[in-house]
Amino acid sequence: MSALNYLILIRLKNTVKSLFQKPARLIYVIVVLVLIGFTIFAGHTDEGGATQYRDISELVAGATALYTLMFLMLVKNGFANGGSIFTMPDVNMIFPAPFEQRKVLFYGLIKQIGSSLLLSLFILFQYTWMHTSYGVQYGFLLILVLGYALSVFFGQFVAMVIYSLTSADDRKKRIAKVIYVAYIALIVLYAASFVLQDTENVVRQLVAAGTSTVFRFTPIGGWLGMFTDGIAAFHVADIALGLGLCALFAALLVLIVEKSNSDFYEDVIKTAEVSQSAINASKQGVVAESAPAHVKLGKTGFGRGEGAEMFYYKHKLENRRSRILILDTVSLIWVVCVIVFSLFMRDSGIMPVFIMATYLQLFSVALGRFNKELLKPYIYLLPEPPLSKMLHALRESLPSAVVEAILMFVPVYLIVGMNVPEMIFCILARISFTMLFIAGNVILSRIWSGSAAKGIVMLLYIVIMLLLAAPGVVLAIIAAAFGWVLITGMTTAFLIMTVCNVLVSILGFFLCRNMLQYAELNYQ
Repeated sequence: MSALNYLILIRLKNTVKSLFQKPARLIYVIVVLVLIGFTIFAGHTDEGGATQYRDISELVAGATALYTLMFLMLVKNGFANGGSIFTMPDVNMIFPAPFEQRKVLFYGLIKQIGSSLLLSLFILFQYTWMHTSYGVQYGFLLILVLGYALSVFFGQFVAMVIYSLTSADDRKKRIAKVIYVAYIALIVLYAASFVLQDTENVVRQLVAAGTSTVFRFTPIGGWLGMFTDGIAAFHVADIALGLGLCALFAALLVLIVEKSNSDFYEDVIKTAEVSQSAINASKQGVVAESAPAHVKLGKTGFGRGEGAEMFYYKHKLENRRSRILILDTVSLIWVVCVIVFSLFMRDSGIMPVFIMATYLQLFSVALGRFNKELLKPYIYLLPEPPLSKMLHALRESLPSAVVEAILMFVPVYLIVGMNVPEMIFCILARISFTMLFIAGNVILSRIWSGSAAKGIVMLLYIVIMLLLAAPGVVLAIIAAAFGWVLITGMTTAFLIMTVCNVLVSILGFFLCRNMLQYAELNYQ
């Protein structure tokens, strides 16, 4: 057995052993398995009699779009820091060892496949609505997990290759960017050409575009979509062709790395350093900021603000310098995902769309720059009331939340066909959930000193968020049961959730009002 194979097996064995040596990890795994079991049980509770399922091609087209999106998002890293398939321990221990570069590359790729599978586990929790809407079984869900993992894997691999080939030559980098943008533009124009043929049936046209022969032969996203469609329709030729094209593409990437004059060892060291910095930041309770290489300067100075209010204008200035738009890339992606989801669910009303938007929001709302301030002494030393400092340091999240809610639910209003009062109260409810989840993050930071690197903390985070959201959801259900209506039933539900969320958020901030009274800096 070679040394690298032995290392892979030992890492796998130690990962399993750590579950039993660290009870927190074991509890987290058990809870995840229980939740997955609950989704399976919930997906089969309404079975009985004939059920009219939606066309499975809609799900295949959606999966193809997801694969393409993840692939393109990760490939973009090749123009900045590259793909992270190696870690600092690899750099320090394996790179200096007398191994062939090809074997080391395969070692990194095998590790990356495992990491990609872990990132795709969230798909397992989508079984309930997929089964009730499309009648898919859990085996097909595992295929979707595999497809998502492969899209992440190829995205990281291509990003590493692009960085290796272009990092030392600005001209090559510009050419690669042009090809990247042109590829995205062609995909968008191709989808738009289908939609323009029949604007009254947007979903059907998008599905036709996503499952068309031309799109099936687009790299990675289309090939994985072909593989997924082959599984759904039991077409062995599509399965073999999709996987075969992916395998040939992987072999081509390996050949490019081997034949290129660049030393990929040197090229991936910076990527490994960036990844290690993110890990260290997570252990310290703060998420490392992803700022562009060239920061916009513009005017200097805050211009206004006194006392605790200074933190708001400081964060506002930092956001302007690090972003192109008022929203970051992740927020824009969530907006597009919710709008696309509303196209598929427009016959079911606004509530399923709002639930999906809130579900995504649960994992997208963070404390932003507030976590960074907690690791610096200045916010503790400022002679202002602790609650005032906290609220002003959190203010920078509110304008983005308002813009995101408007950009998300105005198009949804046009797609679903809800009335104007429902749209207004829906936007207000979305903003109130932002406040609620921010308060939940503050409570979690108060309990766990801001550390979010462990699985048990994620479990605690979800529990806290569910408890905070429970009053509004329960009261909305009670109001619907008793027939309390203000304008419409949806308007009443959104109003109740908005009021409850705001009150619970204020209570959460008040209970944590003294968390800035004393510094609790923990760098362990």
